[in-house]
Amino acid sequence: MRKLLQKIFRPLFIKLADRFASAPVKEDVFKSLSRLYKVITTKNSSRGIVIDINIETDHFVIFSDQHKGNKDRGDDFKDNESNYTAALRHYQKLSFNYINLGDAEELWKYKVSQVISQYPEALKAEAGFQAGKKYFRTFGNHDLLWKNQLDVLLNLKPFFEMPLPVYEGMVLRTTIDEVPLQIFLTHGHQGDKMSDNNAFSTWLVAHIWAPVQRYLGINVNTPANDIHLRDKHNRLMYEWSSRRKNIFLVTGHTHKPVFASGKYAGSELHTIKTDEPKNELKPTYFNTGCCCYSDGDITGVEIANGYIRLIKWHLENAIPVRVVLEERKITDLIKDF
Repeated sequence: MRKLLQKIFRPLFIKLADRFASAPVKEDVFKSLSRLYKVITTKNSSRGIVIDINIETDHFVIFSDQHKGNKDRGDDFKDNESNYTAALRHYQKLSFNYINLGDAEELWKYKVSQVISQYPEALKAEAGFQAGKKYFRTFGNHDLLWKNQLDVLLNLKPFFEMPLPVYEGMVLRTTIDEVPLQIFLTHGHQGDKMSDNNAFSTWLVAHIWAPVQRYLGINVNTPANDIHLRDKHNRLMYEWSSRRKNIFLVTGHTHKPVFASGKYAGSELHTIKTDEPKNELKPTYFNTGCCCYSDGDITGVEIANGYIRLIKWHLENAIPVRVVLEERKITDLIKDF
């Protein structure tokens, strides 16, 4: 009976999630991003950090939206853990920095103690980057709890060295061929009325969606079929970044990967609706996708050896494998600023 109900209701829930899970307001998104960027880059604030990097020699991998739960049928991450931990071990061996870009834990549906107890291996894999001071965290709307350092200390101390700063955003700063470049990273929920400190959304997910999902075992995070700006939130993020000079914006939140604003994808861009003609999209916006796709895959963004890449980890014969979906040399991208 449960499989029949899954087949009947899954398409409906996916459509409802796409339609109602996000409600960004352009003015609010722009104001929130601009304010956060200004605070990080001009003030000594606990909200963020600026790191000076060498784009050729400093390596970063960025994952977001794991949504770790308690391994029941409502946990979207349980089938992705093997890919995720394998990926982190791979990057740690290569001395990458790891930026965890928010919604690492699903704290709308689960108590923090339930989550922490179920994912010791994933948390240990993350904490492994601390040895070289190569681990950075931002909070998202589903793990806003980590905004409070006391909660971080009380709940994450068994796995992480303390203090563990959890920021709202970060900026990687560099210069390439005398051209300044700043890579602004944040979870991306800012200005979204359904996500940004919305008590009703939290209640709805915890008390309505979570029980339904646990019974039916439905994951609405469908594998992405393209890297274009298919939803309003991603389009607004692109519009904000395209109006800034010498800035890349990298977010998560939407669970839909975007690479170089979709400009270099193979298929037509006729579905993108922005204020700019489709042939004039600037390569200023990137989205990591997520680590909780229903097929067990995870996607993320790498910055390494002068390139920026959209990557996927998936299973081949039960073995986690890394695949490069898209890549561009950063020096080529900044020519289009």
